[in-house]
Amino acid sequence: MANPDFLKLLEKELFMTLTLFENTFISLAEANAYFSGRPHSETWQSLSDTEKEQALIFATLKINSKHFVGSKLSAEQPLEFPRDFYPQIPAEIQYAVCEEALAVAENSVHSKNRELGISSVTLGSFSVSYKTSVTCDTILSQQASAFLSKWLVKSFNIN
Repeated sequence: MANPDFLKLLEKELFMTLTLFENTFISLAEANAYFSGRPHSETWQSLSDTEKEQALIFATLKINSKHFVGSKLSAEQPLEFPRDFYPQIPAEIQYAVCEEALAVAENSVHSKNRELGISSVTLGSFSVSYKTSVTCDTILSQQASAFLSKWLVKSFNIN
């Protein structure tokens, strides 16, 4: 089940203007530049600016819900980056937002199946199984997960 605070924030943020360091880790211009050099980005190119901004905000909110190494640079900042040991937004975090925004925008049949709680689909001799169910903060893009990996806490101390 999704975190209720996350859902409230999501509802509020999706109807706001894209604002760097407030509700996104990357500007629309930077995201467009990222996709201009990325193969198979036709879906991104076909979106309106409003759709792109909503996808970037949603992807940022999903990524922002993760447990990152270190602490926020300032307790007052709304997003998890910049961090105490890294005073800007790392390129990998920006790339992860782009990849997750694209995954959200593509909204494939597989994403829809996971959202509906379907664990597998079989058509004739072809079968697809889904590892986990998807919640609002689940990262859909494997590429985004790869970009995030070095910034995420790998273990927790239990006292």
